[in-house]
Amino acid sequence: MMGKAVCVRSSKYGFSENLRPRRNRIKSVSRGVELSDFPPEAGQFVDGELLMPVTERSFCGEQIEARPWNEFEVNLGCDHYFEIESSITFSRYPDSRYFMEWATTINLGGFGNAAEMEWETVKSWDSFTEFFEGAVHIDAVTYCESPELLLDLFEQHDGKLESMDVLVGNREEYQSSVDDVTVARQLQRYYREDKLIVRLKNRKVVHSKLYRIVKDGDEVTLISGSANLSYNSWKNQTNSVVVFRTEVDSQLDQQFKTWIDDHREQYADTVFMEDLVAELEALDDQEEKDRRIELWIDNRDTQLTERGEIHSNVGQELEELGQEVDRVVGVTDDPEAADEVVTIQHEEVGVEIDDESNGSMEADDNEQSSTGVTGAKTPEYTITLPTQGFETDGYLDRVKTDLKRRGADVGSDAITTSVEGYTNYLQTRYDVPKMWVDEENCRVHLQHGEHHRILTADHEPSPEVLNAALQNIQDYIETIDRWGETNNARAVKAHMYEGILYGLWAPFVNLYARQFYGNVTLDNALQYLYIFGESDAGKDKFSEFVLRLISDDLVRGGADADDVGKNQIRALRDLDTVFPYVVSDIAKQKIERVDTLRNFWQDSWHPSNDISYPTLIFTSNDSRPNDWFRNRAKMLHFDVAFPSNPEDEGFYEAQEDLNEILDATNPIFAYVSRRILEDEMYLDAGGTVDDVRRIFLDFYDRLDRERPKYFPERPANRRYNIGKRKWRQAFHRDDVTFERRENHLIADFDLEPHELYSYRKTLPTKMRPEKSGRNIIVKNPDDFEEWLEMDDLRADDEEASGGLLQRLFR
Repeated sequence: MMGKAVCVRSSKYGFSENLRPRRNRIKSVSRGVELSDFPPEAGQFVDGELLMPVTERSFCGEQIEARPWNEFEVNLGCDHYFEIESSITFSRYPDSRYFMEWATTINLGGFGNAAEMEWETVKSWDSFTEFFEGAVHIDAVTYCESPELLLDLFEQHDGKLESMDVLVGNREEYQSSVDDVTVARQLQRYYREDKLIVRLKNRKVVHSKLYRIVKDGDEVTLISGSANLSYNSWKNQTNSVVVFRTEVDSQLDQQFKTWIDDHREQYADTVFMEDLVAELEALDDQEEKDRRIELWIDNRDTQLTERGEIHSNVGQELEELGQEVDRVVGVTDDPEAADEVVTIQHEEVGVEIDDESNGSMEADDNEQSSTGVTGAKTPEYTITLPTQGFETDGYLDRVKTDLKRRGADVGSDAITTSVEGYTNYLQTRYDVPKMWVDEENCRVHLQHGEHHRILTADHEPSPEVLNAALQNIQDYIETIDRWGETNNARAVKAHMYEGILYGLWAPFVNLYARQFYGNVTLDNALQYLYIFGESDAGKDKFSEFVLRLISDDLVRGGADADDVGKNQIRALRDLDTVFPYVVSDIAKQKIERVDTLRNFWQDSWHPSNDISYPTLIFTSNDSRPNDWFRNRAKMLHFDVAFPSNPEDEGFYEAQEDLNEILDATNPIFAYVSRRILEDEMYLDAGGTVDDVRRIFLDFYDRLDRERPKYFPERPANRRYNIGKRKWRQAFHRDDVTFERRENHLIADFDLEPHELYSYRKTLPTKMRPEKSGRNIIVKNPDDFEEWLEMDDLRADDEEASGGLLQRLFR
């Protein structure tokens, strides 16, 4: 016969008690009172029970009488002590040995309300669920294998159970556990009716098991222990619990509720079914509701297209890969010496500052940290695309065929492909790589083929590295002075610098979209970039320079204009990438036909969709697309000509100079992205490219480096407006005169009527210009005056013979 000891302690009364089958000793040190020992006499079995003789003693007027051990009770008899009830039952094994079952009940005092505590060993699901009998509400923190089990509890308790709020500590995803439409409908109905709330864990497994069971009559049972709310956990295990019985809103109940609430606040931030219910409530058509539920069961994103779902799912897998790359901090060639063997191979990237080359940079395998960029190869990493639930002959079938040609393993319910195979497909089919922003860890990631880059620095740049980076940008822009032909070098250089600032901002466009959403029209706030100039204006090399800056030299070109149309632009919404989509040499007529560009963001982007859009950069030989596009674009003019033919003077020297600049490593994006993400500059929702402008101004100030006079301290497309110069030149040639009539300004041209269209297009649309014969009528003359910077013109007019303004407004 084996004994089992139980120890009870009270910090308030200092009470300590041990009960053993072979020795009964109760001792209290409260108030200096001590109970006598109860020395047991030889016990004997009678009808399967052990009789435990106990000498009668008196304490506080109460008698302690001898009785069978399994009914043994000690009542300390006054409010200063707990009441303890202990019972032990002995049963006989087939080999005549005995085992013992134990339960102890303690009546707790000092909590303002009566409270009873009980230890219990629970051996089966049925015995555990007896605690729920008579429940009207249940709060729980527990493991639970399936939401269907929670529905079973409602059914088992015959409608008396009104509500449950359960934090599932072992699951951060529950959707895959539901495979029946009827169950899904019932779950969403219970959630909508506030009958069932299921909270899913966040980053940590929550091993606590807490149950608060409210019953009729303001009774509440509080349970803490090891018991799970899962059928499977009861098959081969026994659980021990501590059970408190008290009144609702007693001090003990309030503390227990606070304990559960703390778990909810700390470890759960997702409510199961919440998104689906919100989506269904926004629908009126029952058939569409049923379709959305079926898509939800198949773990399909009901807000996205099939293409969007596929690329969004890949994006999630690549984010996990990005975490792996970020986690690997050291590499050794010796597997036995390594802490862990992984398939990620580091690529060393870095810069070496060469003072004699005026800040040029070269790759250095031994100085990875100097660039702020982490490089890795992922040759063996694979992606799995589930195929169940998708329509046949849809987008997935086309992807399947292409990936299979690239070595993918195509199964009946999934496609397994290498990371390189998928990203090569994306680059070939859509001319854009996979890039994403890890906002939580302040990182920008790029996957290009087998190459992975973490493009955000984890440290501030050294003065040498930052100086070299800025010098590289200035060297590129100043090729205009060395090799270009232009009538306004300062304006062109400012426009070129503005374009670089835009390119460095472009990967963060979705962060700004989230802040702007609901407050402004996204398509007006998140501008495209449109660069126009002659065919020899260096637009293609500019695109290459910017793309190399933001990709650690991995990406050098964009899309061909011949391949771009409405379908290609629409597809960009589904690719889940933030890498800017660059189109070279597109005709303005083609842009004007792609009406998707009118509402690229506004019609489809939503913060809850969890899919990223790229911004778009166009280069063209055509100057001015239609008004609707100009309202959505930052317009930059590269009014310069570079040597473009071998016969041109300086052609070879210019090419050599330019290529040397392009080939230099420049980590500027690593430090710009660090500032944007760590400072959360996008939360201000007051700027876009201007945030990068502020970063550059700070870089120049920190280095005490003189800013070039062409640096655009305010948007270059406003400061150096090509249209403004066109109007001034027309005035100086006496091609136009102005006259105010009521609230309008009449611009009277001495030109052929068809020549006036180009002048009207240069005016911002807010001036509301209209062409009438040889006149252009400006309906907002005050904005026109500000646009032409009349204050400067007035100062010039005082020095000019005849007075400009005297002739301007006669």
